[in-house]
This record gives sequence, C-alpha cells and structure tokens, in this order.
Amino acid sequence: MFFFSRRKKKKDHDNIEDVVEKGTDEENLKGEISGNSEKDETYEKKDDGIRKQMEQEMLTQDKPVTTGKTDAIRFVRNNCEAIAENERQIAEAKKEYEKVTSYLTDIQRIDMAREDEYREIKDICKSILTLTQERSKYKNRNLTISDAQMRKFEPFEDELVDEIKKMYNAQAYQDAIEGDIKNLKKEKDSLYSQRKEIIAKQNALKGMTKVLAVLIISLIVLLIVIYYATKTDMTLPYLGVVALAGVSAAMLVFESSKNRRDIILVERKINKAITLLNKVKIKYINNINVLDYNCNKFGVKNAKDFEEKWNEYCKMREYEKKFRENTEMLNANNENLVIMLKELGVKDADIWISRCEAIVDSREMVEIRHELNQRRQMLRERIENNEKLKEGIISQLDEMINAHPEIKGELLGIIKEWSIVKVNSAL
Repeated sequence: MFFFSRRKKKKDHDNIEDVVEKGTDEENLKGEISGNSEKDETYEKKDDGIRKQMEQEMLTQDKPVTTGKTDAIRFVRNNCEAIAENERQIAEAKKEYEKVTSYLTDIQRIDMAREDEYREIKDICKSILTLTQERSKYKNRNLTISDAQMRKFEPFEDELVDEIKKMYNAQAYQDAIEGDIKNLKKEKDSLYSQRKEIIAKQNALKGMTKVLAVLIISLIVLLIVIYYATKTDMTLPYLGVVALAGVSAAMLVFESSKNRRDIILVERKINKAITLLNKVKIKYINNINVLDYNCNKFGVKNAKDFEEKWNEYCKMREYEKKFRENTEMLNANNENLVIMLKELGVKDADIWISRCEAIVDSREMVEIRHELNQRRQMLRERIENNEKLKEGIISQLDEMINAHPEIKGELLGIIKEWSIVKVNSAL
C-alpha cells in the first residue's frame, strides 16, 4: 500500500503515478549508468557482519524472567510506549516516501512529454547549462565541493543547517546508546550469573538436608539397637541427636530463606535491566536508520563531513548568487523552464532548475532515478523494520494478556490509553 495522493492534470498522464509505483523499481539501471559517474560518499558504517547481527538483535525484545502483576503492567506500559514511537517513525518515513515518489512521478511526466515539448524544454536546459558554465569560470577554484554534491544540497538548502545539528546530535546520541547497551548487557549477564549461583546453593542445601536426615535417622536406629542390646540408659545420646537435628534444621531453614530472598531481589534487578535494554534497543534501531538515511540523502559520511561540505556549499552559493543577479537571461530561462514543466503537470518544477543536465543527458536522469529508488528502498526497509518490531511487540502484549486473565481488563485499559488498535483477534 502506498501513502500518497495523486493529482491528474492531463489525460495523457493519468496513470503516471501507477507506472512509477509498479515499474520504477524493476528497471534495469546497471547498463545505463555511466562507468565514470561520480559516486557519492556515504556514512561510515560498522563492519557489515557486526551491523547486521546487531540490527537483527535490536528487532527482538527480551522477556522478563518473572511475570507477576507488577511486571505485567510495567511490560504492557513500556511496550505501548514503544508502539507509539514505532508509529511515529513509520509516519515520518511514509511522509518522506511520498516526497521521493513525487520526484519519480515528475521524472515520468517529463519522459512522457510530446516530442516538440521535450525538444523545447531540452533547448531551454541547454541554454541554462551554457550560461551556468560561463559563470563557473569565475568561481573560486579553491573549493573542492563537486557539482553532484551541489545538486544534492540545493533542494534542501533552507533545511541544511538544522539537518547538520540533527546529525551531530544523532551521532552523539548513537554513541551514548551503544554505551548503554554494552553496560546493560554486562549488568544483565552478571545478574543471570548471580541467579544461577543462588539456585546452585539452594540445590546444594536440598542435598545436605537429605544427607542430614539420613544421618539423624541412622543415629536414632543405632541408639535403639544399642539400648536393646546392652540395656544401657541412652537418654543423653538421644538428647544429643535431637539437639543436632534441631540445630541443623534451623541452619538449613535460615540459609534456604536467605537464598529465596536473594533470588527474588536478583530477579527484580534482571527485570529492570531487561526493561531498560528493550527501550534502548528500540532507540538504537530507529536512530541508526535515521542516520544512515540522512547520510545517503545528502551524500555525506558523517556530521563533520556534512558541515565541511555545507561551508563550501555556502561559499559556492554566494558566488552563484552574485552572478545570477547580473544574468537576466538565465533568470528568464529558469522561469520559462518552470512554466513548461508545470504545464506538463510536474509538481516540483523548481527543483529541475538545478537538474537541467539530467534533462539534456539521459544518463544523468538515470542516475537521479537510481538514487531516488535507493532512497525509496531504504524507506521501505525502515518502514518494514518498524512494522516487524511493532508486530513482535503486539504479539508479546497478546501473550502477556493471555498469561494474566485475572488482570486482563486492567491491561486492556492501559492499551486503550495509548490508543492502540486491537492487539489481535485473541483480545
């Protein structure tokens, strides 16, 4: 299902959106892309194997080791919060998906223009490119930013400062999240070890109880045999055996009670650690998805690289602005291009002022289409990952509710507070 509205402007273009949705991803782009085309730098990721393993782990939720009423209520509240966050992430991704699809639709409309219309548009674009190249010789040659990078920044010029700040914050947040995950895993493993040790102690006590019971019984039998064999007074030995049995029983009861208290305390700590770890896992996968997508979107490796390229971009734009103000012909051509594209039904016509080369050179258009398809694929994967995580959480909510029929009404009330749709048919 796709999440964007469609506007129909011309009869010849009524089904363009459907063509974009159904056909763009299946296009064979490999043979069309020039082997010398410039490749954008991307975000420096972790080792692919480690990254995939970690992402897969982040899509799962650990369950509490105990599921009392308090644990169940806490589990439901935390997971309702997680679902709300997932829905926000999905909505954000769908909104961006709509924008990208709109760009692909515009490309399709341009491709479907009549031959005479396309020829006129192409001539205007050639004029724009020529005028732009004439101004380029006056630019500061010390700048290293590429034309490809300029084209990536231009559609988002007003947003870039905020996007750089967001990326810095996201990277710092990612480092903090990874540290939290590492510490919480250590804490959880340590608590599980403590729990195992306590259980082992309790089992050892049970063994000792059996041995002492056999010993006491054996002593009593022995004393009885001696009494009947020798007719000797065995009162004191009997009292000694009874005292030994009493002291031993008291010590065993004390140690057993202590172990039970310790294991309850450790299990509470484990549940708390698991709850925190589940929250951090959700934050991790959402944050890293946003980071990767934005780095791909803007063609940068990280926040520092983003800022450096933005500074060069600002300098470059300053030169271009000066020259554009003195180039009436260029402005006129830009206006004519926008008008003609809007007549074709192109929604974001202004963007194509900076993408004239794509209209003149089909290979450049293929690269743009390829880039947009990559962005759509990343968005689909982002949506799918959040949907999978949401489904897993809903399934666990269902299991938890079914496991506690006595507080089912209270748990369902918590879910309704978060305005969550039915968990599944079992609810």
